[in-house]
Amino acid sequence: MKNFTQLSVMLAVFSLILLGSCSDDDKDPSKSDQELIGSGIAWKFGSASAGGFPVTSAIPECFLDNTITFNYNQNGNTGVVDAGAIKCDESEPQSGNFVWTYNESTKVLSVDTDLIDIPGATGDIKVVSVSADNLVLTQSVALSGFGTQEVTLTLKH
Repeated sequence: MKNFTQLSVMLAVFSLILLGSCSDDDKDPSKSDQELIGSGIAWKFGSASAGGFPVTSAIPECFLDNTITFNYNQNGNTGVVDAGAIKCDESEPQSGNFVWTYNESTKVLSVDTDLIDIPGATGDIKVVSVSADNLVLTQSVALSGFGTQEVTLTLKH
C-alpha cells in the first residue's frame, strides 16, 4: 500500500509539472507591421474611400482585380504587381517587380515603382493599420472637381 501511495504522489507531481509546462507562452511571437505587409501573400483590392465617402464604384474595373505581393526579407524587400485578368492596357506587361521599404515609426510605406501609383497622388503612402487579413493605406490625391482628398485604400488577403 505504501508503494501505491508513493506512486500516486509521484504521478500527481509529474502531472502537475506536465500541465504547468503547457501554456499559451508557446505561441509564435507577434509579427511586426513590416512582416505582416511582406507576408508573401498577394494583397487584393477591398475598398476605397475619399474624404470618408466610398469611391470604389469610380475605380475602373481593370484595377480592381490587380494584386500586390510584398515579400519581406531582412536583406531587402521586393514585390510583384500583377495586372490580373482584366488589363487596362493590353500593351503593358502582366506583372512588374518593385522594391519597397517601411518605416515602423512613421508608418510610411515607400515603393520604387509607378506600377501602383494613383494618378494625382502626392505625399507619402501611410499605413493606417495592418493585420494578417487587411492592409489599410492612405494618401492625398487630387481628384478632378473635388480638390485634394485623403484617399483610403483597403487591401485584403
